Amino acid sequence: MKMKVVGVIGGGAAGLCAARHILANNDMVPVVWEKSSKVGGTWVYTPQSGKDDLGYPIHSSMYKSLKTDLPKEVMRFLDYPFPSGESSFVHHTEVQKFLESYAEHYKLYPHIKFGHYVEEVKPVMKKEGPPAWEVTITNIESKKTYTTTCDALLVCNGHFSVPKIPHIKDIEKFQGRQSHSHDYREPSSYEGCTVVV
Repeated sequence: MKMKVVGVIGGGAAGLCAARHILANNDMVPVVWEKSSKVGGTWVYTPQSGKDDLGYPIHSSMYKSLKTDLPKEVMRFLDYPFPSGESSFVHHTEVQKFLESYAEHYKLYPHIKFGHYVEEVKPVMKKEGPPAWEVTITNIESKKTYTTTCDALLVCNGHFSVPKIPHIKDIEKFQGRQSHSHDYREPSSYEGCTVVV
């Protein structure tokens, strides 16, 4: 029997969990495309904001001193707990380590293509059965683009990567600096300023 290829867009918590359960099914194999060089998705901290060195949008909203607002006991995977420790509310680096450990434990790394950016997804209709999926990917390092077909596809690219900016009447008249919390990293650039949140 031919193995079914299941594409997974994103190597964050949802993408890793999806890949782990795809691997547990003996007739399926995952292929995970992750834009960055690490697993973790939004938990991968960078001091940069806006766009990265290659012009791709920065996915993460992590700031340097962030601790979780949910206890780790709630954030864990049912089959893989966080390491025991004193605090339930952990620094973002602990969540990152947890996700790396999860990927290692379930042997997910061989199935992850780091530095690969999904450009486009299209359904491929068949005469019988569900559609397949044509996925166009760019290898960020080589800048080469290729297309592959998957039997199924899971989009696990998160919902915190695109900031929601409400319309505020006459905001364009404000002459000061405006930024979204998605781009906040640390407080030093605000020293001596009056800040409205």
